Amino acid sequence: MSKYKLKKGENNIKIKIKNKITNLEYMFYNCKSLKNIEELEFLDTKDINNFEGMFGGCSFLSDIKALQNWNVSNGKNFRCMFCECSSLSDIKALQKWNVSNGIIFEGMFYGCSSLKDINGLENWNVSNGINFQAMLCKCSSLSDIEALQKWNVLKGENFNGMFNGCLSLLDINALKNWNVSNGINFNGMFGGCSLLSKIKGLENWNVSNGINFNGMFCECSSLSDLKALKNWNVSNGNNFSGMFSKCSLLSDIKELQNLNVSNGNNFEGMFNGCSSLSNLEGLQNWNVSNGKSFQCMFGGCSSLSDIKALQNWNVSNGINFQCMFGRCSSLSDIKALQNWNVSNGNNFQGMFEECSLLSNIKVLENWNLAKGNNFEGMFNGCSSLLNLEA
Repeated sequence: MSKYKLKKGENNIKIKIKNKITNLEYMFYNCKSLKNIEELEFLDTKDINNFEGMFGGCSFLSDIKALQNWNVSNGKNFRCMFCECSSLSDIKALQKWNVSNGIIFEGMFYGCSSLKDINGLENWNVSNGINFQAMLCKCSSLSDIEALQKWNVLKGENFNGMFNGCLSLLDINALKNWNVSNGINFNGMFGGCSLLSKIKGLENWNVSNGINFNGMFCECSSLSDLKALKNWNVSNGNNFSGMFSKCSLLSDIKELQNLNVSNGNNFEGMFNGCSSLSNLEGLQNWNVSNGKSFQCMFGGCSSLSDIKALQNWNVSNGINFQCMFGRCSSLSDIKALQNWNVSNGNNFQGMFEECSLLSNIKVLENWNLAKGNNFEGMFNGCSSLLNLEA
């Protein structure tokens, strides 16, 4: 016998629970024409523990007042509950919800592109939450996150893409008191927040358990100030790929000088596309000795002319140097690299491609390239190169 019986109207749904159930997973998922859920107001949800995807993809749903008195106190999984509800602009109806048993909040409001604020979540108790991945990802109109300032995220481990693609977000100071000390995954957390010019509020974050910082601030194209990161302990981090990729206004990285990246093995594209970066002062004391991939680390840094900060880098474990300095069109002097030990490198494809001011590569004459198997386009487009003496 069916657990519940559905009666479909043109734009509304009436539901009658026939048996005790604990799972409403994907119940109305992708009901793209659903606008009216008034008939759910008195739905007995006290035993429900899984709300995953319940209204996901209901792109015409704009009014959720019917849910304001729901008892969700046994809910553990809220993954994608309202994801891609692109017409939803007001979630104040959720202000009395008791989500204290919630563990998974992944993608709960993902793609709610009409949300400008998240008022209604101020008093949510998320203290048991572990997974906050993409919770507000692609909320492209969201500009106000003050409602989150008192959240207890101490148990949170996964913050992957939590605010990724929040194109209207200007200020994250509301997060200043967050205790993220159990956080492991910060992958793309603020990626694509293109109006974010400062990251004030993150100064006192304890990210010492963080392992994955991949793309954490990638495509933050207005970001120019990294002071908030100067005291960060990233000593457990192993993945820094794309961390500041396409931060096109970033011109000063001195504040990163004390970062301990000694466990890092992946630096792919870390500063790729940082087109305002002219020098690498701040990286001179970095220990990158465990680094294996440096692919495109500084690719597309079109203003970069001074790489002296790299002269003492130990890249002896490096395997992939593909496009590391590709499209660095202002780079004319690579003397800093003359003593690099690249003996384990096998991929040098496009390492200096389109470095149009590079005229002399003699400084590379002592490089041991015996293990190299891919040199495709290594100096492609180096239009100022006078000879191949190296």
